[in-house]
Amino acid sequence: MKKNLYYRSVLRRRNVIKEFFFDFFLAACSKPRLLLEVFIRRNMGERYFSLSTAILFTVFLAVMPVAKSLGFHALARFGYGRPFDIFYFLIHDLTWYLFLAGFIAMCIDRQLEIKTLPSVFDFGRYSLSSGNIRPMFLNYQPFLKPLSIRTIETIVEPGFFLLIGLGLWLFGQTVGPLIVVCSIFYSLGYFAAYYRGDNFVMDQIDEMIFNEELTSAFIEGRSPSETRGVNYYGRKPADPEMRRKMAENFIDDTNIAVAL
Repeated sequence: MKKNLYYRSVLRRRNVIKEFFFDFFLAACSKPRLLLEVFIRRNMGERYFSLSTAILFTVFLAVMPVAKSLGFHALARFGYGRPFDIFYFLIHDLTWYLFLAGFIAMCIDRQLEIKTLPSVFDFGRYSLSSGNIRPMFLNYQPFLKPLSIRTIETIVEPGFFLLIGLGLWLFGQTVGPLIVVCSIFYSLGYFAAYYRGDNFVMDQIDEMIFNEELTSAFIEGRSPSETRGVNYYGRKPADPEMRRKMAENFIDDTNIAVAL
Protein backbone atom coordinates (compact mmCIF):
# COMPACT_ATOMS: atom_id res chain seq x y z
CA MET A 1 0.00 0.00 0.00
CA LYS A 2 1.20 3.52 -0.80
CA LYS A 3 2.17 5.54 2.27
CA ASN A 4 0.26 8.75 2.85
CA LEU A 5 2.84 10.99 4.53
CA TYR A 6 0.24 13.58 5.53
CA TYR A 7 -1.86 10.98 7.35
CA ARG A 8 1.14 9.44 9.11
CA SER A 9 2.62 12.72 10.29
CA VAL A 10 -0.52 14.78 11.06
CA LEU A 11 -3.57 12.65 11.70
CA ARG A 12 -2.44 9.28 13.00
CA ARG A 13 -3.78 9.19 16.57
CA ARG A 14 -2.36 7.40 19.59
CA ASN A 15 -3.78 6.86 23.05
CA VAL A 16 -0.49 6.97 24.96
CA ILE A 17 -1.94 5.96 28.34
CA LYS A 18 -3.92 3.02 26.95
CA GLU A 19 -0.96 1.89 24.83
CA PHE A 20 1.34 2.02 27.86
CA PHE A 21 -1.18 0.00 29.89
CA PHE A 22 -1.61 -2.66 27.23
CA ASP A 23 2.11 -2.77 26.37
CA PHE A 24 2.81 -3.52 30.03
CA PHE A 25 0.41 -6.46 30.06
CA LEU A 26 1.70 -7.75 26.73
CA ALA A 27 5.19 -7.80 28.20
CA ALA A 28 4.14 -9.15 31.61
CA CYS A 29 1.53 -11.72 30.60
CA SER A 30 3.82 -14.21 28.86
CA LYS A 31 4.71 -16.40 31.84
CA PRO A 32 1.39 -16.14 33.76
CA ARG A 33 -0.46 -17.04 30.57
CA LEU A 34 1.88 -19.93 29.85
CA LEU A 35 1.11 -21.32 33.30
CA LEU A 36 -2.49 -21.83 32.22
CA GLU A 37 -2.36 -22.25 28.45
CA VAL A 38 -0.43 -25.51 28.51
CA PHE A 39 -3.48 -27.14 30.13
CA ILE A 40 -5.96 -26.09 27.43
CA ARG A 41 -3.96 -25.40 24.24
CA ARG A 42 -2.34 -27.89 21.90
CA ASN A 43 0.13 -27.62 19.01
CA MET A 44 1.83 -24.41 20.08
CA GLY A 45 4.44 -22.75 17.91
CA GLU A 46 8.07 -23.56 18.67
CA ARG A 47 8.91 -19.90 19.27
CA TYR A 48 5.78 -19.34 21.35
CA PHE A 49 6.45 -22.16 23.80
CA SER A 50 9.77 -22.65 25.58
CA LEU A 51 10.33 -25.66 27.82
CA SER A 52 13.44 -24.12 29.38
CA THR A 53 11.48 -20.99 30.32
CA ALA A 54 8.72 -23.14 31.79
CA ILE A 55 11.22 -25.08 33.91
CA LEU A 56 12.88 -21.91 35.24
CA PHE A 57 9.46 -20.44 36.05
CA THR A 58 8.49 -23.66 37.84
CA VAL A 59 11.64 -23.57 39.98
CA PHE A 60 10.88 -19.98 40.93
CA LEU A 61 7.31 -20.84 41.90
CA ALA A 62 8.40 -23.96 43.79
CA VAL A 63 10.61 -21.87 46.06
CA MET A 64 7.91 -19.34 46.92
CA PRO A 65 5.85 -21.34 49.51
CA VAL A 66 9.01 -22.57 51.24
CA ALA A 67 10.47 -19.06 51.36
CA LYS A 68 7.18 -17.71 52.69
CA SER A 69 7.01 -20.34 55.45
CA LEU A 70 10.63 -19.82 56.46
CA GLY A 71 10.09 -16.06 56.48
CA PHE A 72 7.07 -16.35 58.79
CA HIS A 73 9.03 -18.78 60.95
CA ALA A 74 11.85 -16.26 61.34
CA LEU A 75 9.40 -13.45 62.17
CA ALA A 76 7.76 -15.64 64.82
CA ARG A 77 10.83 -15.09 67.01
CA PHE A 78 9.92 -11.41 67.19
CA GLY A 79 6.25 -11.98 67.85
CA TYR A 80 5.14 -11.79 64.23
CA GLY A 81 4.09 -14.49 61.82
CA ARG A 82 3.86 -18.11 62.91
CA PRO A 83 6.31 -20.97 63.50
CA PHE A 84 6.71 -23.49 60.72
CA ASP A 85 3.98 -26.12 60.87
CA ILE A 86 4.33 -29.08 58.52
CA PHE A 87 0.61 -29.90 58.73
CA TYR A 88 -0.40 -26.33 57.92
CA PHE A 89 2.10 -26.40 55.05
CA LEU A 90 0.67 -29.61 53.59
CA ILE A 91 -2.96 -28.57 54.00
CA HIS A 92 -2.54 -25.20 52.25
CA ASP A 93 0.47 -25.60 49.96
CA LEU A 94 0.32 -29.21 48.77
CA THR A 95 -2.04 -28.29 45.93
CA TRP A 96 0.51 -25.65 44.85
CA TYR A 97 3.08 -28.37 44.17
CA LEU A 98 0.51 -30.69 42.62
CA PHE A 99 -0.36 -27.87 40.24
CA LEU A 100 3.32 -27.33 39.39
CA ALA A 101 3.76 -31.06 38.82
CA GLY A 102 0.81 -31.02 36.43
CA PHE A 103 2.22 -27.93 34.74
CA ILE A 104 5.58 -29.59 34.06
CA ALA A 105 3.84 -32.74 32.78
CA MET A 106 1.77 -30.68 30.35
CA CYS A 107 4.84 -28.71 29.27
CA ILE A 108 6.64 -31.93 28.36
CA ASP A 109 3.55 -33.00 26.43
CA ARG A 110 3.50 -29.67 24.55
CA GLN A 111 7.20 -30.03 23.74
CA LEU A 112 6.66 -33.51 22.32
CA GLU A 113 3.78 -32.17 20.23
CA ILE A 114 6.00 -29.49 18.70
CA LYS A 115 8.45 -32.13 17.51
CA THR A 116 5.69 -33.86 15.53
CA LEU A 117 4.42 -30.68 13.84
CA PRO A 118 5.36 -29.69 10.26
CA SER A 119 8.62 -27.77 9.95
CA VAL A 120 8.51 -24.00 10.23
CA PHE A 121 11.31 -23.76 7.66
CA ASP A 122 9.15 -25.63 5.16
CA PHE A 123 6.36 -23.07 5.69
CA GLY A 124 4.25 -25.76 7.30
CA ARG A 125 3.66 -24.05 10.62
CA TYR A 126 3.45 -20.59 12.19
CA SER A 127 6.23 -20.53 14.80
CA LEU A 128 4.47 -18.03 17.10
CA SER A 129 1.14 -19.88 17.20
CA SER A 130 -0.52 -19.82 20.63
CA GLY A 131 -1.96 -23.25 19.93
CA ASN A 132 -5.34 -24.74 19.09
CA ILE A 133 -8.36 -23.88 21.20
CA ARG A 134 -10.09 -26.83 22.84
CA PRO A 135 -13.42 -27.96 21.32
CA MET A 136 -15.07 -27.54 24.72
CA PHE A 137 -14.60 -23.78 24.37
CA LEU A 138 -15.34 -23.62 20.65
CA ASN A 139 -18.60 -25.54 21.17
CA TYR A 140 -19.68 -23.46 24.18
CA GLN A 141 -22.83 -21.57 23.17
CA PRO A 142 -24.29 -19.66 26.14
CA PHE A 143 -26.49 -17.56 23.83
CA LEU A 144 -27.37 -20.39 21.41
CA LYS A 145 -24.73 -19.28 18.90
CA PRO A 146 -20.99 -19.89 18.64
CA LEU A 147 -18.72 -17.43 20.38
CA SER A 148 -16.02 -15.59 18.48
CA ILE A 149 -12.38 -16.56 18.94
CA ARG A 150 -11.85 -13.12 20.44
CA THR A 151 -14.49 -13.71 23.13
CA ILE A 152 -13.10 -17.15 23.91
CA GLU A 153 -9.54 -15.89 24.32
CA THR A 154 -10.33 -12.74 26.27
CA ILE A 155 -13.22 -13.92 28.45
CA VAL A 156 -14.14 -17.61 28.31
CA GLU A 157 -10.72 -19.25 28.70
CA PRO A 158 -9.49 -16.90 31.46
CA GLY A 159 -12.94 -17.02 33.07
CA PHE A 160 -12.69 -20.81 33.25
CA PHE A 161 -9.46 -20.57 35.23
CA LEU A 162 -10.76 -17.65 37.28
CA LEU A 163 -13.60 -19.81 38.60
CA ILE A 164 -11.19 -22.64 39.44
CA GLY A 165 -8.83 -20.23 41.19
CA LEU A 166 -11.62 -18.64 43.22
CA GLY A 167 -12.87 -22.07 44.29
CA LEU A 168 -9.43 -23.12 45.50
CA TRP A 169 -8.95 -19.76 47.20
CA LEU A 170 -12.19 -20.22 49.13
CA PHE A 171 -10.86 -23.55 50.41
CA GLY A 172 -7.69 -21.88 51.67
CA GLN A 173 -5.38 -23.19 48.96
CA THR A 174 -2.49 -20.85 48.18
CA VAL A 175 -2.53 -21.97 44.55
CA GLY A 176 -5.95 -20.32 44.23
CA PRO A 177 -4.71 -16.70 44.24
CA LEU A 178 -1.93 -17.70 41.84
CA ILE A 179 -4.45 -19.04 39.32
CA VAL A 180 -6.69 -15.99 39.79
CA VAL A 181 -3.83 -13.57 39.09
CA CYS A 182 -2.69 -15.60 36.08
CA SER A 183 -6.22 -15.66 34.67
CA ILE A 184 -6.41 -11.87 34.91
CA PHE A 185 -3.10 -11.50 33.09
CA TYR A 186 -4.33 -14.07 30.57
CA SER A 187 -7.38 -11.95 29.77
CA LEU A 188 -5.62 -8.59 29.72
CA GLY A 189 -2.81 -9.97 27.57
CA TYR A 190 -5.27 -11.03 24.86
CA PHE A 191 -7.22 -7.78 25.19
CA ALA A 192 -3.94 -5.95 24.56
CA ALA A 193 -3.13 -8.09 21.52
CA TYR A 194 -6.58 -7.51 20.02
CA TYR A 195 -6.36 -3.78 20.77
CA ARG A 196 -3.11 -3.58 18.84
CA GLY A 197 -4.55 -5.63 16.00
CA ASP A 198 -7.70 -3.48 15.78
CA ASN A 199 -5.68 -0.29 15.61
CA PHE A 200 -3.31 -1.68 13.00
CA VAL A 201 -6.22 -2.67 10.74
CA MET A 202 -7.98 0.68 11.25
CA ASP A 203 -4.75 2.54 10.43
CA GLN A 204 -4.48 0.61 7.16
CA ILE A 205 -8.13 1.31 6.29
CA ASP A 206 -7.87 5.01 7.16
CA GLU A 207 -4.72 5.41 5.10
CA MET A 208 -6.33 3.68 2.12
CA ILE A 209 -9.33 6.02 2.38
CA PHE A 210 -7.04 9.05 2.62
CA ASN A 211 -5.24 7.93 -0.54
CA GLU A 212 -8.51 7.37 -2.40
CA GLU A 213 -9.98 10.73 -1.34
CA LEU A 214 -6.81 12.76 -1.92
CA THR A 215 -8.12 14.33 -5.13
CA SER A 216 -11.58 15.11 -3.75
CA ALA A 217 -10.50 16.38 -0.32
CA PHE A 218 -7.27 18.23 -1.01
CA ILE A 219 -7.22 19.15 -4.71
CA GLU A 220 -10.94 19.79 -5.24
CA GLY A 221 -11.52 21.01 -1.68
CA ARG A 222 -14.73 19.09 -1.07
CA SER A 223 -16.26 18.90 2.42
CA PRO A 224 -15.87 15.83 4.70
CA SER A 225 -19.51 14.90 4.04
CA GLU A 226 -18.52 14.25 0.42
CA THR A 227 -15.22 12.47 1.12
CA ARG A 228 -16.17 9.79 3.68
CA GLY A 229 -15.06 12.12 6.47
CA VAL A 230 -11.62 12.91 5.05
CA ASN A 231 -10.39 16.45 5.64
CA TYR A 232 -6.91 17.82 4.96
CA TYR A 233 -6.19 20.40 7.64
CA GLY A 234 -4.03 23.45 6.98
CA ARG A 235 -3.86 26.14 4.33
CA LYS A 236 -3.89 25.09 0.71
CA PRO A 237 -2.56 26.87 -2.38
CA ALA A 238 -5.30 28.75 -4.22
CA ASP A 239 -4.25 27.33 -7.58
CA PRO A 240 -5.73 23.81 -8.08
CA GLU A 241 -2.76 22.87 -10.27
CA MET A 242 -0.33 23.70 -7.45
CA ARG A 243 -2.46 21.66 -5.06
CA ARG A 244 -2.21 18.76 -7.48
CA LYS A 245 1.57 19.03 -7.57
CA MET A 246 1.71 19.20 -3.78
CA ALA A 247 -0.56 16.17 -3.48
CA GLU A 248 1.93 14.13 -5.47
CA ASN A 249 4.43 14.63 -2.66
CA PHE A 250 1.95 13.35 -0.05
CA ILE A 251 2.28 9.81 -1.34
CA ASP A 252 5.42 7.73 -0.86
CA ASP A 253 5.30 4.82 -3.26
CA THR A 254 8.97 3.98 -3.13
CA ASN A 255 9.54 0.30 -3.81
CA ILE A 256 12.68 -1.38 -2.56
CA ALA A 257 13.83 -4.16 -4.87
CA VAL A 258 15.78 -7.03 -3.39
CA ALA A 259 18.25 -8.67 -5.74
CA LEU A 260 18.62 -12.42 -5.41
